[in-house]
Amino acid sequence: MNRLGRLLPVAPLILALALGARFAAFSVEPFGPQRVNLDTGITTLPQGGILTDNENGLRLKGSYIEYKEGSFVRARGVELLSQRETFLAQTVDHDIPKQEARFTGLTFSNPDFKGLKAERALALFAEEIVILKGRVQADSPRLQAETLVVDLKAREALALGSFTYQEGKATLRGQGPSARLYLRFASGKVQASTKVPPSASPLAQYASRLP
Repeated sequence: MNRLGRLLPVAPLILALALGARFAAFSVEPFGPQRVNLDTGITTLPQGGILTDNENGLRLKGSYIEYKEGSFVRARGVELLSQRETFLAQTVDHDIPKQEARFTGLTFSNPDFKGLKAERALALFAEEIVILKGRVQADSPRLQAETLVVDLKAREALALGSFTYQEGKATLRGQGPSARLYLRFASGKVQASTKVPPSASPLAQYASRLP
């Protein structure tokens, strides 16, 4: 990650969101002027642009993009497509050294979740964890929650606080800050339980990382 951060300023963002895919060929297609501030080292695409890795099939489109090598990447009107994930967000602010990104207005989809939305989210790339808060809801599985912590590698998720989960005619509900819903994805199916296995308990600790 550090080596790529020195050579390709925007690569750490796309690399992390793509869950470990490696870049070989990287190109930038600005929609307008590309401005470089020599005093601050910040490069700005005020009219946005497209960042593409043809070999790995990754594509990041933003209506506005700015970055500083080895420091940060910020973008608005973000659309990131990879082979398995789709990230749509109003804004993203990626801290390269910390390997963290904060989103507003995020909509996420992958083989497990369809249309997973939240007002704000934090991605911890090193741990492959995404924390979502504020009107969290998903089209599939049918879920509404106050807070959701997703472990992308383990393919499990934990809802904290009040929630509503629907599967067919069955509905699970939890009320109050102590309510919990555990989701496990395997073989195209979702296993939902209000009993959290000990192995998933550490997911609750991540919630405090996003105020």
